[in-house]
Amino acid sequence: MRAIYLTFILLLSVFLGGCTLFEKEPDTSVFYAPHADDETLSLGPSILRQIDKGNEIAVVLLSHGEASQSIKKINENLREKNMPPISKEEFGNSRVKEFKKSVGELGVKSENVFVHDLPDGEINENDVMKIMEEMNERFPEARHHALTYNDPHKDHAASGSALKKLVEEGIIQSALYYLPVQEFENLDFDDTYPVPDELTEEYRKSLGAYRVWKPDEGFYRIGYTSVESYFVEAWKYRESRWHR
Repeated sequence: MRAIYLTFILLLSVFLGGCTLFEKEPDTSVFYAPHADDETLSLGPSILRQIDKGNEIAVVLLSHGEASQSIKKINENLREKNMPPISKEEFGNSRVKEFKKSVGELGVKSENVFVHDLPDGEINENDVMKIMEEMNERFPEARHHALTYNDPHKDHAASGSALKKLVEEGIIQSALYYLPVQEFENLDFDDTYPVPDELTEEYRKSLGAYRVWKPDEGFYRIGYTSVESYFVEAWKYRESRWHR
């Protein structure tokens, strides 16, 4: 009996002390994808979890991804089909189209999709912080989701470190940091969000948005051409791995 009483007192003191043990999960979430495909490969299962709960979702693309070397392979494919090559700008615009199709398949409302054009390969932490502050004003009390600051990819890490700073400064109150699918076996995490069973088809279609080849409509299968193995891994795991 004494043990039960002491446990009750401990839990009560933790609650009154403001510990997040009893914190209600925010019903609005903002997700940040440094590049097109990050939103489905690494964040997609978590996005679907929020949609399944009926929560409001916003997804932010930070760059057009024009620095990707896969443009060379895309243009090779076009030449083989006797079609003209595309420019870096057209390539970046096509990546944005893939991104928008992908988040649409996940079920994100078009009015909650935001696209920026930070320099791919040189995403600056301060620039990301400005975007996050704007989103925090637009969606007050939301939880913010970014790739981890431990990510070996510097653009990914910049998004995570920007969010971490805003949390430390007290500007953003709630945040989670995600492992990129290609680092699942290399980085530590706290927990996972699997794809809800009833939304498995939505996840499959979201991944599939990056394998569409319709040059006349501006789709060049960029995602799968660039990192096909990541898509294979994402479908195998079908979960987001995160830490606080």
